[in-house]
Amino acid sequence: MLRRRGIGAKLVVAAALVLGVAGLSLERLAARDLESALLAEQSPRAAVDAALLRSRRTLLVGMGSVVLVAVAAGAAATFFITRPIRRLTRSALAMSEGDLSARAPLRGPGELRELARALNHLTSELSRSIAEARTERYLLASILDGMSEGVLVLDGEGHILLANRALRAMAPLGDDALGRSVIEALRNARLTEAIALAGRRDEPVDVEVELGRTLPRRLLVRVSRRKSPAGGGPGAAVDDAVEGPGLIAVFHDVTDLRRLETIRTDFVANVSHELRTPVTAISTAAETLQLGALQDPHEAAEFVDVIDRHAKRLRQLVDDLLDLSKIEAKTFRLALSDLEVAPAIEHVTHLLAESARRRRVTLTVDAGALPPARCDRRALEQVLMNLLDNAIKYAGEGAHVTVKARSLEEQVTIAVADDGPGIPPHHLGRIFERFYRVDAGRSRDLGGTGLGLAIVKHLVELMNGSIEVESAIGRGTRFTVRLARAA
Repeated sequence: MLRRRGIGAKLVVAAALVLGVAGLSLERLAARDLESALLAEQSPRAAVDAALLRSRRTLLVGMGSVVLVAVAAGAAATFFITRPIRRLTRSALAMSEGDLSARAPLRGPGELRELARALNHLTSELSRSIAEARTERYLLASILDGMSEGVLVLDGEGHILLANRALRAMAPLGDDALGRSVIEALRNARLTEAIALAGRRDEPVDVEVELGRTLPRRLLVRVSRRKSPAGGGPGAAVDDAVEGPGLIAVFHDVTDLRRLETIRTDFVANVSHELRTPVTAISTAAETLQLGALQDPHEAAEFVDVIDRHAKRLRQLVDDLLDLSKIEAKTFRLALSDLEVAPAIEHVTHLLAESARRRRVTLTVDAGALPPARCDRRALEQVLMNLLDNAIKYAGEGAHVTVKARSLEEQVTIAVADDGPGIPPHHLGRIFERFYRVDAGRSRDLGGTGLGLAIVKHLVELMNGSIEVESAIGRGTRFTVRLARAA
């Protein structure tokens, strides 16, 4: 029964025992001395004095014994009571230092055991809550880092609290961006104005900005107020980490989209322009014939020649557009096989021999014994036709055009070179773009559509090859096609 009682009850019992023992001892001593005093009434004075001295001595000894017993009992009670308290203190200190695996021992009196049990339960709940918060934080970090959109979290004063990995890839954010303002970190006035406006409105603010210096990116940004979530979950983890009012800005990279829109607009404009020229020429020539030129055989022949020439150009443009659209739509199928390159070169040069003769261009072929290449015959002939036709057209009268084929390591290379005027260096990076021309006026006069080299590049890549161009002003141009050698 005593072990189930509290500390106060045990102290009361111990005091009662000590006082009871002391009182009993003093009572016995007093009774003994009283008896001695009564017997000493007939005794001499010396005997009475001796009896009183003995009584005093006995009383002093009894009192000292009582004091010693009380001190010993108090010390024992203190030791047995404070030892479990010291254990609880050590456990509590370990928990406060972050050791949530520490547990208080369930020893000591009932109150101390209950306190230890409550402390252990509190530690378990705290450990579970921290583990849940850590899991939610890791989940949130994984979601943010896995997003393709950039996320920027700001506090109530407009300072950066969080920037995910995607945003750091989009914008020039340094390692010291956290804690800085947006204007300091990103240096974009439009974005700063949108953030200031979103702080004064309940509705989100959308703005398109350009960030970056070397390779600028077009970003569509939506800025909205950050709201505290009503419940738990990852949003609660964000709210715990980023307290108080603030803003969230979500960045969508629309650089490629804007580039595609520009390409589409340019393509429509270029196609319209390329179609308008031959259609206008055909319409004008036909109208002139209808107005009476048909009666003059010489003029009639001249205008019919104009109609024929521009009709062929129109047909070539339409054919090139169809081929290019099929290639880019992945519907242009190639049948790759082990193919001898030399016969294809000879076939194309034979087809273009008359064109070279009319322009007094010397056409030379240097293709010795070569291993087969992994390619498609029709695609290879179209590539060679475009490259050779361009070389003959643009090299100029009296120029020399050479086709040279070689086997290098695991590749078969075909080089088409001329000694014409060459291409300025700033044009080489865009030479394979659709409708891009070094000399637009001259190209149209020679019947070019501006799509040939774009088709060549796509066809070579479909054959798992590559093409490169080298040119120098006054020294000519060389296109080199590299194809995989047959196994």
